[in-house]
Amino acid sequence: MSRRELQQRQELVLGALLRGEVPDGFDPRSAGLTVRVLRVKRRSDALEAVPALVEVEHLAERFDRWATAHPRTGCAHDDVVDFVTDDDGVLPEPFASIRSVERVYRRRARWGRDRRAGARPWVLATGPRVWHLGPRVAPTSPPGTSALVS
Repeated sequence: MSRRELQQRQELVLGALLRGEVPDGFDPRSAGLTVRVLRVKRRSDALEAVPALVEVEHLAERFDRWATAHPRTGCAHDDVVDFVTDDDGVLPEPFASIRSVERVYRRRARWGRDRRAGARPWVLATGPRVWHLGPRVAPTSPPGTSALVS
């Protein structure tokens, strides 16, 4: 078996496990344990990248459900932004604002609201452009600090 063939087989097995499926020839109990370990690892990576994510209610269930349908395409920070953008549940600030702004940039919404300190409050998509409008929101914390920094 060539390296390329081995790589393709490994990708198929890993892809199946990440989707929660049991690959052919694998013990279902062991595969289930591996699936849980991979999900916890991915969620832990996201929490390590953005510790404030711990404030999201029912994070484990919501993130794992999202991760099952969305293979990793970048780093843990990308996972957090993609999860926050795709999730429809209640999110605390600043995640609610990030979701609102990202949905405008990804053309899933025409307008959004940004409540983060220092940001212009309205985000509007017109044609190929995205505009941030309105007076900047006054910071509520000293410069250089934010809810995402711990």
